[in-house]
Amino acid sequence: MMWPAIGLVIIVAAVLIVSRQPLLQPVFRWLPLPLWCYLLPMLAVAAGWLPAEQPGQPLYRTLTNLLLPFALGLLLLGVNLPAIMNTGLQAVAAALVGAIAIVCAAPVGAWLLQRQLPPDAWKGIGALAGTWTGGTMNLLALRSVLETPEAIFAPLIVVDALIAYGWMALLIGISGAQAPINRWLRAPAAAPHADMERVVRALKPPRGAVVLGALLALGLAASAGGLAGRLPTSQLVNSSSGWTVLLVTTGALALSFAPAIRRIGAAAGLLGYPCLYVVLAATGAQASLRALWSAPVWLLVGVWVVLAHGGALLLAGRLLRIPLGTLATASQANLGGVVSAPMVGAVYHQSLVPVGLLLAMVGNAVGTYLGLFSAALCRWLL
Repeated sequence: MMWPAIGLVIIVAAVLIVSRQPLLQPVFRWLPLPLWCYLLPMLAVAAGWLPAEQPGQPLYRTLTNLLLPFALGLLLLGVNLPAIMNTGLQAVAAALVGAIAIVCAAPVGAWLLQRQLPPDAWKGIGALAGTWTGGTMNLLALRSVLETPEAIFAPLIVVDALIAYGWMALLIGISGAQAPINRWLRAPAAAPHADMERVVRALKPPRGAVVLGALLALGLAASAGGLAGRLPTSQLVNSSSGWTVLLVTTGALALSFAPAIRRIGAAAGLLGYPCLYVVLAATGAQASLRALWSAPVWLLVGVWVVLAHGGALLLAGRLLRIPLGTLATASQANLGGVVSAPMVGAVYHQSLVPVGLLLAMVGNAVGTYLGLFSAALCRWLL
């Protein structure tokens, strides 16, 4: 297993290095890092540059099962859930409405297109709802919990990138029409978040806490793995690896309520995304290019979900008089995550940058649970 694992790490490291080159940053803005981390190993296996997964020798699956709980612990120990109230009730309401719309619209979309979708489509719906209420971390967590087949998971990666970043382009594009849209929303133009920078500065970790945070995450993953084998399985969680992911998620969030651990976790989170990208690369190495042929029908599901999401936000914005900038930032926090939500917020008002960051962080925390609920709802409908 050593050579495939080293090959995946090299691919991820190369993508991370190249993405930081100024000339190529526009490419990675619209074709994001997770997409490259998934597609390149898929292509490498298809070309024979990396060995394919063999029956009875689950090389890449083993790497995923070992590394994913550790990465989740690294990323979730630093989540500051109490800070969400500092974003203001309007921002929280917008993010909540947007998330509910995604969780409910995704199963309806699968029901409308059920003849074109595979029998296990409800597992893909759960993963899609999780990534659009949380992020890539939740997508990978739900793939493990629901055991989403690769034939379903592969097109979801493409759909996620196309829809999320296409929606981001739309949100940026309509920023020039803030005045008339805010008049229709009956909302004030200013964004009342002037003190948010202080909140975000409070989240910044002390130096030297990375090793301690990594040890905490490792201990949490090991404890969860030991307990997972004793828990009963069900149709939603039917493996010990799925239970491990859920236990790590819940345990890390519980620990994050302690300010000292939260500050340590914020430092250790620097390791979290590289580990997550390696997991994503291992997942891509298990996929087949043939699975991408089903992407168009999943793209239709995605378009339906994002239109329902946008309509729900506009309705909530008019009823609650929420400014367009707050609606757009909350929306991108749902669909995009911690990287793109602050970018969209900055287009509308500089004080919305930390709002987008905090909303996206909370989405990371709850996205796995919301995706599980959406999967259960979809399975009931189908």
